[in-house]
Amino acid sequence: MYRLPSVLASIGTIVLAGLIGLRQSRLEGRIAVILTSWSYLLIHFGTEARGYSLAIFFTLLAWYALQQFEERRSWIWTIVFWSAVVLGFLAHLEFAICFAGLVAWALWRFVRYRSKWRQGVLDLFALFTVPIVLLLAFYFVAVRGMEVGGGPEYQVTPLLIKTASYMLGGPASGAAAGIAALLAVASIYVVLVYLMFARDDRWIFYAVVIMAPLGLIAILLLVPLSVRYFMISVAASLVLLSSGYTALLRRGVAGLAIGLTLLAIFVAGNAVNTVNLLRFGRGQYLATLRFIEKNSDSREVVITSDHDFRNGMLVNYYRRCLARPDSMRYANGATLNKGGADWFILHRFDLTGRRDQVTDEYGNAYELVRIYRYSDNSGWNWLLYHNLNRPLVPPQTLLSR
Repeated sequence: MYRLPSVLASIGTIVLAGLIGLRQSRLEGRIAVILTSWSYLLIHFGTEARGYSLAIFFTLLAWYALQQFEERRSWIWTIVFWSAVVLGFLAHLEFAICFAGLVAWALWRFVRYRSKWRQGVLDLFALFTVPIVLLLAFYFVAVRGMEVGGGPEYQVTPLLIKTASYMLGGPASGAAAGIAALLAVASIYVVLVYLMFARDDRWIFYAVVIMAPLGLIAILLLVPLSVRYFMISVAASLVLLSSGYTALLRRGVAGLAIGLTLLAIFVAGNAVNTVNLLRFGRGQYLATLRFIEKNSDSREVVITSDHDFRNGMLVNYYRRCLARPDSMRYANGATLNKGGADWFILHRFDLTGRRDQVTDEYGNAYELVRIYRYSDNSGWNWLLYHNLNRPLVPPQTLLSR
């Protein structure tokens, strides 16, 4: 049940993407639905009990409400906009990227197209005063002094390549990922230029939302970043690209053929990544513990690892699903005796440089028995080692990754 809000927000994201596209044409609305519903990244983070899916939903809701207000200047859409902005920030602070785009578009639109500058100021005041006041209170009460707890080490360029490649359905790394990332950047650039020449000022919102994270990287360079911190930009890019697909499909037979081919490649690539998510999930932690339970004969099975917080939390959570949960205990450095544990878990975000044997702080040797993989982006691989001084029951050999 704790994933339900994210799942519902994911469904709402698809609906809102379609509504935003429908503002231009039925075809664009349908393309937006296809892109958002097949996106591996939206599926991945839309099924997690975190705030990213909600932040994406409120991003599109705020953008849609702002455009509706511009056409109708209704208090209903003003209240919807207020709600979307406030709830978006409460969902995740990444919403600040969206808010910057909303402010930029509103300033441009209201100042440029209002017959009287006073009316533009009044509209801006009506839309942004309430959210800003509430957000200032939220900042001083909850955000000020907040620190990032930590995360895996990363390099900026591979991270950006992975994000852009995943967005189009490419792989996480390698030459193919680089090509997919270049195609993603080129596609976004072309569609932005297309909107500029068409005098469609939506490009302002999309350009700010997509480019703002790049500017923040310089400020947050010491903060552990991940693909999930770019999800609002990814969602905005997909909605933007629906405009490009629509324009391409209307360019005669050749444009239709190219557009449908690119759309099929997008769907197929994202389907492959989604299948990988379904296969490995965010880690095979329960499968690991079940293997340990099956291959341990002692009354108390002791497990230790290379990271007490990450792995200990998972062991204590998933052992409740075992047939004999009380027989399994996680031991950290302070509670581990000189004889060592029965099992040792190494967690790794990639499988490069893995070792067939490891030792604990007391010099006890452990041999690699199994590797339990995860898909990517959330979770980690578990490398399972067994104490060489305690025979397996039944005896096992090194099994496949």
